Amino acid sequence: MKTYIVISLILWLLLYLQEKGKLLRNYNNKSYKPKLISYFLVNLFSGYNIPFLISSTYVFYFSGSRDDAFVYWLVLAGLIIMSASGLFLFCCGEFSIFSEKNNAIEKLCGIILIVLSFIMLFYLSMTVSRESEENKIIWMAMIMLFCVHLLIGRSYFYLALFNMYAKDNGVDL
Repeated sequence: MKTYIVISLILWLLLYLQEKGKLLRNYNNKSYKPKLISYFLVNLFSGYNIPFLISSTYVFYFSGSRDDAFVYWLVLAGLIIMSASGLFLFCCGEFSIFSEKNNAIEKLCGIILIVLSFIMLFYLSMTVSRESEENKIIWMAMIMLFCVHLLIGRSYFYLALFNMYAKDNGVDL
C-alpha cells in the first residue's frame, strides 16, 4: 500500500508540473507528438489512479474480514476500466479526434458504457455487505470517477482544440 501511495503522489506531482508548464517545456518544439503523448499519459494515469486508489482501500481494509473482497475489487476495477473506455469512445465521437466526421454511433456506445458502468457500480453498492458500511467506499469511488471523467474529458476537449488549431495553421503533429 505504501508503494501505491508513493506512486500516486509522484503521478499527482507530474500532473501539477504539467499543468504549470514545467514538464517538457522546451522538448522538441518542432514535433508536438511527444508532448501530447506525455500530456495524455500523465492525465490518464493520475486521473484514473484516484478511483483505483479508493477501490483498493476496500480490499486492504476488508480483506481480513471478508473472503470475497478481492473479487469485489476486481469488479470495481473492471467497471472503472469500462467507464474509461466509454469516455474514450464518447470523446472520440464527439470531438472527431481520430476521424474527420462526427460519429454518432461512437458517442452512443460511449454513453451506454458510461451509464452502464455507473448503474453497475450503484447495484454493487447495494448488494455488498453493509456491516461496516462498505458501500460508502463504492459511493466514494463513483463520485471520484465522475470527477475524473471531467478531468479527462477536458483533456480530450483540449486535444480537439489543438487539432483544429493545427489544421488551421498548418502545424505538423
